[in-house]
Amino acid sequence: MHTVNDSVLLFRTYPAKHQKHRNTICLYHGWGSSVTKYDEFARMLSGKGFTVIVPELILHDSRNALGAYFDQGIVEQHFWEIVFQSIEESETLMKQLNIPKENIIWLGVSMGGFIASGAAAKQQGSAGLININGSGSFLFAEQLLRSRDKRTTLSTSEEQHLRKYDPLSQEQVTPTLLLHGEDDEVIPIATQQHYVDSTNNDVTFLKYPNINHTVSDDMITDILNWLDEHF
Repeated sequence: MHTVNDSVLLFRTYPAKHQKHRNTICLYHGWGSSVTKYDEFARMLSGKGFTVIVPELILHDSRNALGAYFDQGIVEQHFWEIVFQSIEESETLMKQLNIPKENIIWLGVSMGGFIASGAAAKQQGSAGLININGSGSFLFAEQLLRSRDKRTTLSTSEEQHLRKYDPLSQEQVTPTLLLHGEDDEVIPIATQQHYVDSTNNDVTFLKYPNINHTVSDDMITDILNWLDEHF
């Protein structure tokens, strides 16, 4: 494992533990988390023969980390900023890694799931996408969350900006695995169900009863099985 730092992006690399290298997984963490907290998950995936890249996200770790992640106003102010910039940075990341998109699987948890879905949509023809407790339906998700939290409705410019990055605005043909807790109180499962109902993409959607906004052991098992089946 080593960390790469240059003038563009900082990320942690976990080389594949088998000579028979499978694919590269770009693993995005959730809001308020850290690359270090994904160490065990990344090592598990590298042990299965994947090279794993865990990028640092803006406003996290060494990139001007915020002081109070779970102040609601801070979330509302910065959530989409981080998602959109990270999607844009997927282009830079691929150039730094010098890996064709056909060899990259985008994987993310919670906010990282939004990023992974957006990156896969931007990088058409990527190897795969795994979204855990996130959503690939950006506009619908924001509308639902604003309604739930009794916030103001979207302005025209905000709606246009969401549509620009919304995976549903871009036709995808990427093998996709979606996993979501049915009792998720942070990102409701309805946001992901809307994506499934609205896309023609090749999607496997797994739902987990009695699971809130967390990654369960069953989810990990199902991810590894899906990777074995597809790669």
